[in-house]
Amino acid sequence: MEQLSQLWDRARSDFPELLGLGGHILSGVLIFVLGYWFAGWVRKKLRRSRFGGTHLDATLRPVLASIVFYIIVAMTLYATLVKLGVPPTSLIAVFGAAGLAIGLALKDTLSNIASGLMLLALRPVAVGEFIDTGSAIGTVEEIGLFSTTMKNIEGVYIYIPNSQVWAGRLQNFGRHQIRKALIDIGVAYDSDLTKVQAGLLDVLSQTPDVLTDPTPPEVYVMTFADSSINLSCRCWLPADNWLARTSDLRMAIKQHLDDAGVEIPFPQRVIHMRKE
Repeated sequence: MEQLSQLWDRARSDFPELLGLGGHILSGVLIFVLGYWFAGWVRKKLRRSRFGGTHLDATLRPVLASIVFYIIVAMTLYATLVKLGVPPTSLIAVFGAAGLAIGLALKDTLSNIASGLMLLALRPVAVGEFIDTGSAIGTVEEIGLFSTTMKNIEGVYIYIPNSQVWAGRLQNFGRHQIRKALIDIGVAYDSDLTKVQAGLLDVLSQTPDVLTDPTPPEVYVMTFADSSINLSCRCWLPADNWLARTSDLRMAIKQHLDDAGVEIPFPQRVIHMRKE
């Protein structure tokens, strides 16, 4: 009975301290949950709102939203640990050591972040532009802090780390308003090249979509191939609806050659049989 009485007295004396510790733990958990929820809410609002107006375009807004999210999460974690009784000076030392270790372990991830910042600073691509990264072709949907997301012509979602986009050869088909079409066509060796060249120039000049600025349409004799003489038709076209414009131009060229009786040869080989 004496031992039970001592244990009871000790429990009564420690109860306020335990109650206070439980309160600190509950408060810390509540701070972290509310802070993380608030960070997600702010990120969603920044992505969907018109924050920044015309000065902040759709390319930069997702990255700023992600940066704000991680800053709020880091501040929430710091406040939670302080509430649990961890000294702030110790937290600074721990965060410094953890940052160094994480940086060494995630050097590829940091490379993606650096590449993403370079993409945002130099702007070789923007949201909505049609690009070719060497490994994928499609329309840019978002340039994030770690990766770039695209949608190809089949509607397939493509996820590419920023370091691969930045380090490789990048072709941007949507940056300029006009593009030069290069259409090669082969004609038979018995064709009158002067008439063929003049006729193709007429076709290019009479096509409504063809532009005369910065240079007028051009037709050149390029190579003497095995089965045909190859000509190159060159003209400037608006960059929008590119496939439809170039398709219409190819059909007009084919129709002109058919009407003029110019043969478009297919690859063939002549074989001479020698008897003994």
